[in-house]
Amino acid sequence: MKYAPPTAAAIEAEVERLKPRYETFMRANGETPCAEQLRAWAEENLREQIILETDAARKKMSVEALMKAIAADAPRVTVAEARSVYKAKPEQFRLPERVHARHIVIHRNQALAPEAMTTLLNLRSALRAGTVTWEEAVRQTSSCPDNSDLGFFRRGEMVESFENAAFAAEEDTFTDVVETPLGWHLIHVIAHLPEEQALFEEVCAGIMNELQTAKDREVIEAYVDARKGDFA
Repeated sequence: MKYAPPTAAAIEAEVERLKPRYETFMRANGETPCAEQLRAWAEENLREQIILETDAARKKMSVEALMKAIAADAPRVTVAEARSVYKAKPEQFRLPERVHARHIVIHRNQALAPEAMTTLLNLRSALRAGTVTWEEAVRQTSSCPDNSDLGFFRRGEMVESFENAAFAAEEDTFTDVVETPLGWHLIHVIAHLPEEQALFEEVCAGIMNELQTAKDREVIEAYVDARKGDFA
């Protein structure tokens, strides 16, 4: 069975869709964008899409289901393969410095700055003195009581002012009141973890998933490549 080739209009639309990403990719690699190359990439993408959509329709299934069925023929990744990747590139499996913190926040729509800051500073004194528990303070004061414990986080995952205060504080201490676009926060830093090498057991599943995704993609690409000569 022959496949209907992509129309000129479809190719032009795909060119426009790919153009920003293509130009960014080329410049990042020190190469000059080429209109002919971009058009060739766009047409290639569409041909692959047509093959999968046509075959899926013929089999009365979705494209996602077809791709999953094709990928089922890919070899399964083993723990030994994952361990080889881990040993070959240990620098890729470094865990950055992390902080475990919890916070009490007063949202901007619930108080003015002076009131919020006074409330949190008084609360900090009470917490230090042990006259109120953290759970009581959260329940009585926080605008977001169900999101008090933030768990471990790394730099870049929080608002800059918030993370700067958290990373600068010592373990089991309270920060000064921290202002963010959300409001005002009192942060309790529970623990610090320094940058360290991740254990293989911690990253094994992720490595295996990445390797399996690559193997699945290879099988799907082979399936498509074998049918590219069947266009009308």
